[in-house]
Amino acid sequence: MMRRMQTRTQLKELLDFYIEAGVDEAIGEVPVNHFDLPAPSPAPAAKIAKPLSAAQSAPPSSQPSAAPVVSSQAIEEAKKLAASCSSIEALESALRSFDGCSLKKLATNTVFAAGNPKADIMIIDRPPASDEDRSGSPFSGPSGDLLLKMLASIGLTSDDVYLGCCLPWRPPGGRPPTKEEQAICLPFIRRHIELAAPHTLIVTGEAAAFLLEQKTGINRLRGKWHDLSIGEKNIKTLPIFHPAFLMDHPASKKQTWADLLNLKAALA
Repeated sequence: MMRRMQTRTQLKELLDFYIEAGVDEAIGEVPVNHFDLPAPSPAPAAKIAKPLSAAQSAPPSSQPSAAPVVSSQAIEEAKKLAASCSSIEALESALRSFDGCSLKKLATNTVFAAGNPKADIMIIDRPPASDEDRSGSPFSGPSGDLLLKMLASIGLTSDDVYLGCCLPWRPPGGRPPTKEEQAICLPFIRRHIELAAPHTLIVTGEAAAFLLEQKTGINRLRGKWHDLSIGEKNIKTLPIFHPAFLMDHPASKKQTWADLLNLKAALA
């Protein structure tokens, strides 16, 4: 008989497992004890199917096979639309009217930007979570509160930064975006950065590998300066842990504090 998990450590490990698996919302309001459910009734015996003749088993020759979905057209449309925008306001309007990405169909809001667009520092959020999806702003909820405290620790305020998001729409259930979805959204965030023209770029969590086009994760990217080529400019870019990750893994705050001091020294 399986023992019930009673310690806070075991419960924390279970919650961490759910978060890593992409579970961020409860489906039912009433908990269900699956150990007390009645045993399922035995399935009826399967009937033995008679073998089909060659004529019956062969697919109709007149019916074509399903063609793969071609996304190159949507990617090219996104590139042309983003390049045609000459201001941040035009880019936001174009993004809100763009229907070439399937993520938009299930998202509550388009997540675009917040803060001071003329700031020297731009911070890019990871793909929207439920808080960002509801508010339409990057770094919403508790992660936004923690970000403000992180900035305040090195003498920065909300007026000193401009916030953007690597994806404008939340993937359903918080799942990782597909390569096709990333390719469609990438021209918009790159153009957003180009129009904002920050002196320093901070990329958090999954946004680091996405924008730097790296296959490695944030654990290896964080704390090291990179040059991000945007238009005719190379922007100094620093990847750091996402505030939401720090809330779930407080031990990583030590590394983030070192990264913030690195940022403060570079700004000075």
